[in-house]
Amino acid sequence: MSRLLFLAPAPPSPTGGGGSLRMFHILRFLAERFAVDLVAPALDGMDDADRLLRGHCVDMEFVPPAPRGRMRCALRLGPYERDPMFAEAVHRRLASGRYAAVQAEKPAMLPYVPKDLRIPLILDTFAYGLTGGVRALRNEPGLIVRARNLLRLIRSAAFDAFCWPATHCILVVSEVDRQRCLRKRPRQRVLVVPNGVDCGAVRPALSRNAGRAVLVFTGDMAFDPNVQAACTLASHVFPAVRRLYPDAEFRLVGRNPSPRVLALRGPGITITGEVPDMLPHLHAALVYVAPLMTGAGTRTKLLEAMAAGLPIVTTRVGIEGIDAIDGHQVLLADPPGAFTAAVLRLLADPAERRRLGAAARRLMEERYDWARCLAPLEALYAELLPPKASRC
Repeated sequence: MSRLLFLAPAPPSPTGGGGSLRMFHILRFLAERFAVDLVAPALDGMDDADRLLRGHCVDMEFVPPAPRGRMRCALRLGPYERDPMFAEAVHRRLASGRYAAVQAEKPAMLPYVPKDLRIPLILDTFAYGLTGGVRALRNEPGLIVRARNLLRLIRSAAFDAFCWPATHCILVVSEVDRQRCLRKRPRQRVLVVPNGVDCGAVRPALSRNAGRAVLVFTGDMAFDPNVQAACTLASHVFPAVRRLYPDAEFRLVGRNPSPRVLALRGPGITITGEVPDMLPHLHAALVYVAPLMTGAGTRTKLLEAMAAGLPIVTTRVGIEGIDAIDGHQVLLADPPGAFTAAVLRLLADPAERRRLGAAARRLMEERYDWARCLAPLEALYAELLPPKASRC
């Protein structure tokens, strides 16, 4: 037993969303130091994962998902689906006896972990607990949406209370999440492994066009917290900006734009869909705007914007888990009124934009580069796995 079995809900990829990016960097970090096997569904991004991780992992298996029958979905009581093909692959590998530990990425992987597992289980939560669900229930409009969020919350609460297996260690992204976890599980070993950014790849623009007011918001545009933020920006914030800056532009940059997001198109509003590289859009902007009121965890999109040297206006929910100080590295304001005022203040003050952007970049270099964020994992796994043999 000398390997780590790494269970991922999607192919880890440096070009995917925040979760996929986190998985990619964690997996590569561990695989450079220990013997690691990856098991993930055969979904979009599989080819990139295979190409970029083949030289790092000992073995990789991408499992074709089983057909999703209506009966299987209707009878599911828990918050997470259990694919029989993926479950068989995990069972087969654990039965081989070659693994000394299992790392499950997100609680969605827990239904694949046997209840009688006799080796350490490490769970990477991304965002611990039910905070995101509670915020969604409070803030997202519409009876159907609220009913759906309530059902998700009930299912997740029941799963957390009765179905979690014993874990050797839980990984969380911030001290805020560590405290939440310890309140619920006071005897649990909890390790903070922050989300990070590759500061070598994401760099500030050499110069910014100060003549045009360009606002940008990035992310998965089908994700409910991002959809809500996009609607707030297009309906309340950007019209006020256009009144003072008639040639202003607002860019919504990210994959899977939902019908609600697509309906926001109008004068000055660009919806890009998925882009091959986010950096040109960050470099084109004067201000990054993120009026997030729901969701939880640490937003990778904010880390990228800060690494790109952008001044940011966001909320306390948006900046949660990032050790940035209001007025020093970011501006925090509640939407829409105070948020709009903060955006207009930055647009009118180039010196303030430069100061905030430079301070944000320094914070990323000092605390949130991936090399720093992932360092705690080496000591954790040194207790469980023999080091990978050095190549001569």
